[in-house]
Amino acid sequence: MAVLGCGSIARRHSRILRSQGGVALSYASRDGAKAEAYRREFGGRHAFASYEAACAHPEIDAVLICTPTAQHAPQAELAAAAGKAVIIEKPAARGVAELDRVRAVVRERGVFGAVAENYRFKPLLGALRGHIERGDIGVPQFLELSRAGSNLTSGWRGDADSMGGGALLEGGVHWVNLLCELGGTPRQVVAARPATGAVSVAPFEDALDLLVSFADGPVGRLFHSWNTRSRIFGLGLSRILGTEGNIHFESNGVFALVLGRRTRVRIPGLLDIMGYKGMWRHLLECLRTGRESLVSLDAARRDLSVIEAAYRSLETGRFENVDR
Repeated sequence: MAVLGCGSIARRHSRILRSQGGVALSYASRDGAKAEAYRREFGGRHAFASYEAACAHPEIDAVLICTPTAQHAPQAELAAAAGKAVIIEKPAARGVAELDRVRAVVRERGVFGAVAENYRFKPLLGALRGHIERGDIGVPQFLELSRAGSNLTSGWRGDADSMGGGALLEGGVHWVNLLCELGGTPRQVVAARPATGAVSVAPFEDALDLLVSFADGPVGRLFHSWNTRSRIFGLGLSRILGTEGNIHFESNGVFALVLGRRTRVRIPGLLDIMGYKGMWRHLLECLRTGRESLVSLDAARRDLSVIEAAYRSLETGRFENVDR
């Protein structure tokens, strides 16, 4: 597997991949010295001074794209055209149109395509789904996710073209994925942002409140901010309200309190709280067996469609349909 881009997220993925059996890592960067430094640090096989060289090399089977968002689509198209499996760090692209071009090349070449969306594999999601499916809180009526904190943007994240969007696209895409995995098929979105009192730290927006209607499902709400201090001792609180009970949970998955047909406190899984290990076990199995991933490019398109509808809603001031 060739890792394109040698930044902090490449380091995080490499630490996990290095522990997986049967994975030989290589690195590519426009700075050949940086690629070589990562190769030495993680015991890699090759260091490439260009992304083209990595995608063309016969020993490379798959490419993990960890470059700035603006480069995701062209590099994914490059890798897929060369017959390589493609895994793209989130967000998969700056918008649906870019991602659709990637999907077209992936289909044409018949290669594997997925997104490194670790939230799909958070132990929290499995625990919440289990309680919902067992009917522990009756029929879910409302989902409320809250993510607030302080994030300073620097480097390419301070450039509007490289980012392609603001906090909702760059970091909020995780939470949109979590909301949709709990709520089902999104149909319409309305979004609002503070008019005063917030200092923007992102090219487009750094705080947004979304209301999402789901087909035959609950109403979902996501509050996402890079510049709002609303956490208690670093913890965020979210909840699911049902006809016979509710679930209150720490937003990242530290704990969940189930108040319904029975009361229960859950600690879903602290050892892999962010879901990276589970994600890579799943992706490597898919690469080896050829089965479709749970974090496919189609799933990424759904999430990007919600975000684009939210951005349109900021302009129109009304509910916008999610592109299906």
